[in-house]
Amino acid sequence: MFRVQKITLMCALVALAALLAFQPAIAQTIFFEDFESTDGSDWIADNAGQKWAIDAFPNGTQGLRNTEEGCGLSGNTPIPGVTNFSDGVIQLEMSWGDDDSWGIVMRQSAPDKGYLIVFGYNETPAVIVALLDEGCAETGMCLDQTSCENNDAKTLIQVDHGLGGGLTQDNSVSYLGRIEARGDSIKVWFLPTADVSNPNAADLGVAPLVDIQDGTHASGAVGVWQESQGNCAIDNVWVSGPVAVQPQGKLAASWATIKSTY
Repeated sequence: MFRVQKITLMCALVALAALLAFQPAIAQTIFFEDFESTDGSDWIADNAGQKWAIDAFPNGTQGLRNTEEGCGLSGNTPIPGVTNFSDGVIQLEMSWGDDDSWGIVMRQSAPDKGYLIVFGYNETPAVIVALLDEGCAETGMCLDQTSCENNDAKTLIQVDHGLGGGLTQDNSVSYLGRIEARGDSIKVWFLPTADVSNPNAADLGVAPLVDIQDGTHASGAVGVWQESQGNCAIDNVWVSGPVAVQPQGKLAASWATIKSTY
């Protein structure tokens, strides 16, 4: 009987070890900034002419505002410390005092390697997913100057954002942009923040505007891109990603337990 119990327990431990070995990675927040207790000095734009400043955001809190306008001042600002994003969620809130576009640079491994996801507004009424490889996020240039606006041949996809035209440009409305990247899958949401009951929820309750498959780039840095966005602001920038559970270590510990017990 004792021998049977030993065999049964050993089989159970082996099964547990196998389960741990195949346990998926756990997602957790790897970056969050609400700009309530920072001067924004660690947000350093690639374009030296772009100037960030802490200012009011339409949700009643502080945000990060771009103070300079002009295509020559367009460009990317790397999110501090987020240099090796692969799978997860990138989200931010945006407001407009202009008619151009906010965006996210994702999985950037070189100046011309990675993705650009554009949240257009009045001038570019679309969500665009493009490759940096095509020059779509070239510093100091607007989308029309890089032939990436209204040009399906140079981008992966362009979808009308459905927000209509003549949108307010007085920074009175907050919009939510979310990107979910998992392997070759890229999904994008873009809607008024007020239309989302819980912006922190895993499921926003609405279908993404963009849902495509592309595996050109697997990992790299994340940044906030702006196209001539003077007097426009961002807030609540959030990046989450998978964190490994170290199954090999757990498996070794399980076998150590078996060996020391028997």
